[in-house]
Amino acid sequence: MFDESYFRTTLLRDVEAAGGHPIVEVQLLSGHAHRVRSVVEVGSGTVTLETYITKGDLAHERPHFGDVDSSAGTAARETYRTVIAYEGIAAVILDPSAAHVRVRPGFASA
Repeated sequence: MFDESYFRTTLLRDVEAAGGHPIVEVQLLSGHAHRVRSVVEVGSGTVTLETYITKGDLAHERPHFGDVDSSAGTAARETYRTVIAYEGIAAVILDPSAAHVRVRPGFASA
């Protein structure tokens, strides 16, 4: 069960253990997912997150937790605030991938 304590302390420890800038994704019971840039506010029943807009054409960019600005540009890194009830969270996934995935034209990618 996710709660106030998880988002105040445990998540930040997990982020540091994963190298400081992992890809953090919050999976909801509804099936929706949010890629997290930062934790804005932690309340007793909800958490407010700054999340990346992951449109289909931008999802491959795999934005990392805490990214401020990168070569992909700010247009591709638009963010918005999301308020989520703890009871609606199914999982928090941390991916410590070091590099962004690059899309290459054509059928094969190596």
